[in-house]
Amino acid sequence: MYRCTTIDRNRNARMRLRRPSRRLLAVQLLTGLAAMVPLTGHTQSSITLYGQVDTGINYRTSAGADPATGKAASAVSLVSGNEFTSRWGMYGVEDIGAGTKITFRLESGFNAATGSGNFALPFPNDTNSLFDRSANVGVVSPVGTVLFGRVWSPLYDAMMTADATGFSNFASLSSAMLQNSSNLNPKLGLAGAAAGVNSAVNGGLMYLWVNNAVKVSLPANTYGFSGSALYSFGGTAGDVQNKSTWSANLNWTNGTLGLVSGYFSAKDPTGLTDNTWLQAFTVGATYVIGSTRTGLNYTKFRNPTTGANQNWYYVSESWYVTPAFALSGDWMHVQDLRNSSAGGDIYKVGMNYFLSKSSTLYADVGYANNKSQGILGGGINSSPLTNPATIGHNQLAIGAGLRKWF
Repeated sequence: MYRCTTIDRNRNARMRLRRPSRRLLAVQLLTGLAAMVPLTGHTQSSITLYGQVDTGINYRTSAGADPATGKAASAVSLVSGNEFTSRWGMYGVEDIGAGTKITFRLESGFNAATGSGNFALPFPNDTNSLFDRSANVGVVSPVGTVLFGRVWSPLYDAMMTADATGFSNFASLSSAMLQNSSNLNPKLGLAGAAAGVNSAVNGGLMYLWVNNAVKVSLPANTYGFSGSALYSFGGTAGDVQNKSTWSANLNWTNGTLGLVSGYFSAKDPTGLTDNTWLQAFTVGATYVIGSTRTGLNYTKFRNPTTGANQNWYYVSESWYVTPAFALSGDWMHVQDLRNSSAGGDIYKVGMNYFLSKSSTLYADVGYANNKSQGILGGGINSSPLTNPATIGHNQLAIGAGLRKWF
């Protein structure tokens, strides 16, 4: 780089070139380097694109009625989300200093078998949803976190923590959330649920995600405690309760033993009444010994409007046999306090083989032992939202597939 200097304007503007001094070169070099280094107090931002694709084969007995005979029949299908829902998302963080960050998350589920959207929104908000799994912005600080938008419920946070199998779609504690009777539209009844037409009003997804919500969380591991509280605004003029939801949890861990608790209450999602539609209470514990993890959970689901009232008892276990191979198993018992002929038991064993840090082969076997009016499914809980057995029939479910994180 050269600097042009005027020598004599009266002599035809003669110019001569001056070579920069070493001091000037040093100043320019340091200035350039400084420009590439963020100054203290300047914000730093990052956006992470993430997701997973989970696809496999699923076999179920008593999956529906044979059109020709009317008898219970089996089904074999290629499904998305055998173990975990296929999804993609974006997570953004801006550090504004003093340990405080502004965050956002947008996450969308999809069906990897068809390429269509998953749209995991409950009735009556089950259409035209792009970011069905999360859509929120928030503030993370040393004193806690506040999120605004569509978020995971504190009830889900507690139940997921108590599940040693990871709250997978296949016959895990997620079955309690998505197959309990408080979700069902009483006008359609058990037959509607078994046929799948009850899925559109399945309140199980309301237990998972909450719209129009403010969620406040304690800083992680505050003297071993963590917890959160959520309130969802109904937005109805003159009626604060209408379509509102609230949920909270409180957990404690010392690294080996963990205790969890959670509560959830939601009003009629249609807005036609102020009746309480869904209620749930959960307590659980986890214990880690070496490469094994044990989970215990009790959850009560009620629908005061329909009279539904069920107790779900759950035991789960996972064992990393080697860093590349893991086994899991669980047992779930359902006690229906309204209808003693409903309910039953669900059993599962599974394995995961880790091809790499982001690729996994898996296989699961589930079995649902139903009472005479039970409709528990032994397999996955997605696509459709529930896969119940034919009324009163037991169900064997086998799933195997490949999962890829990115």
